[in-house]
Amino acid sequence: MTKKKLILIQLCLAAIILIAWGIYGKWAEWGIGYKFVATFFIAIALGLFAVLVMLPALADKVGAFFFSAPEQIKPDALIKAAAKVSQGDYEGAIKAYRAIASEEPENRFPVFEIAKIQQDYLHDVDTAIKTFEESLEENEWPENDAAAILFRLQKIYLKSKQDEEHAKVLLQTVIDRFPNTRHSANAHHRLNEINKIV
Repeated sequence: MTKKKLILIQLCLAAIILIAWGIYGKWAEWGIGYKFVATFFIAIALGLFAVLVMLPALADKVGAFFFSAPEQIKPDALIKAAAKVSQGDYEGAIKAYRAIASEEPENRFPVFEIAKIQQDYLHDVDTAIKTFEESLEENEWPENDAAAILFRLQKIYLKSKQDEEHAKVLLQTVIDRFPNTRHSANAHHRLNEINKIV
């Protein structure tokens, strides 16, 4: 509740109390007609106060109790890095994603985002390739992550560099490193697609 609204509520309450006190002082002198009119207007004032002030405040509290998180959500490092990309601060975003990658070496997402920024926004395909290759050399990735990086690297070589031979080598690497897995099957499928194109 804002300060202005709180002051307005206090003024309304004070006015209602003053009017009620003034009426109470003259109540014994008034006839039934005046008493009825005074009661009617006090009831309307209290009703409006309840509907326009008390009910919304109560609804806000009940809604906040049931539907709000118990603690404030703080923007995490990934959100901040994504915001830098949105603002066009690509070098700042890369720096932020590198910090995340060093704190969470098992998380492949920052590596993919760095390479994506380098390729899509900075138009530096060679640096994107280097990012993936260094990541493969420096980290012991689980099977799914290593395969995903190899597939992405293969796609860059095929689409951006038009280097079919290197793309085939990377697919063969997936087949050799992960035999009898879905990654191997996917690599076989992609190899067949490349061979059909050639």
